[in-house]
Amino acid sequence: MINYILKKPKPEVVLHIGMNKTGTTALQSYLMRSSDLLARQGVLYPRTGLIGAAHYGISATLGFCNSSAPKEWITSLKKIRRGLESEITSHTKQVIFSSEDFLLNKPFNKLKEFLEGYPVKIVVYLRRHDYWWLSGYAQAVKMKYLPPWQRGPYGFINFQRKKNVRYGDYRHLVDRWAEAFGHENIIVRPYEQEQNLPSLACDFLTAVGHKALLKHLPVMEHRDNVSLPARTIQLLDIFQRVEADVTTRMALLEMAKQIAPGNADTDVIDMVKPEFRAKLIDENQESYRYIAQKYLGRVDGQLFYEPLPVADSGWRLPPWPTHEEVAQCVVNAMATQRY
Repeated sequence: MINYILKKPKPEVVLHIGMNKTGTTALQSYLMRSSDLLARQGVLYPRTGLIGAAHYGISATLGFCNSSAPKEWITSLKKIRRGLESEITSHTKQVIFSSEDFLLNKPFNKLKEFLEGYPVKIVVYLRRHDYWWLSGYAQAVKMKYLPPWQRGPYGFINFQRKKNVRYGDYRHLVDRWAEAFGHENIIVRPYEQEQNLPSLACDFLTAVGHKALLKHLPVMEHRDNVSLPARTIQLLDIFQRVEADVTTRMALLEMAKQIAPGNADTDVIDMVKPEFRAKLIDENQESYRYIAQKYLGRVDGQLFYEPLPVADSGWRLPPWPTHEEVAQCVVNAMATQRY
């Protein structure tokens, strides 16, 4: 694969596969910014295959991409090999690739051939399902125009579950990679602040054997993409369903982010009943226990430590924006367009 021609010592390959909504983008950005410092310590976060800060060019070329992926992401394996060979030196002990597209349910044949003869570790972060689903919904309303699911987080979750019964099946995901690369080569990390101290970058680098390197690296910055309040998410959900030209729609979305009327302290997690959150967790407890015991060696089977949500008689669904609030956003957006 990487040193096929130059015959340098084969470094260990770490494949960080996500998953989505587990700080993947922030971690990728950190690794890219720290790539020069890491390289001096024998850890390569290669520029070859980078699209932004992730190695989408590598995952796509190896068959891990959706049909909607840009065609320019896909290149030849020969070109990727040549690029990697030029980056690796005799000082390189480990190469880290990161792309959450590796989570896609695609065949492993190209990837295994690409990595043949190299020691491989697979790293995956898992997030408790109530937070994972609701974070996914919040992201979806920011990105998806004319969404096919009904409005609100319940509609999003129900749609995704019906569309793909394996979506969010952590046990199936982890076991699938273990079958391909060996149980002993799978590193599972819970995505939870208590378990990722002092930062996600420190947790990741420690997990792949580089705790001693942390003193040579900068502190990971706090995440910039602070969660949007529930009212903003509601407005985004409404405006993404409006058939309009791109300029108008983008103006509406931007206005929704700026105005955020209502209680700004209400987060997306408050948009579903605590009992529903508890149900999302409970139906995955067997999977959590299995993963914690098999992949983390935790006899007690506890994967996540954060307290469970409890029934709250005082819980009320944050009211959706009124017609007047929606109309005000439209008027303000039009004003920015100088209509």
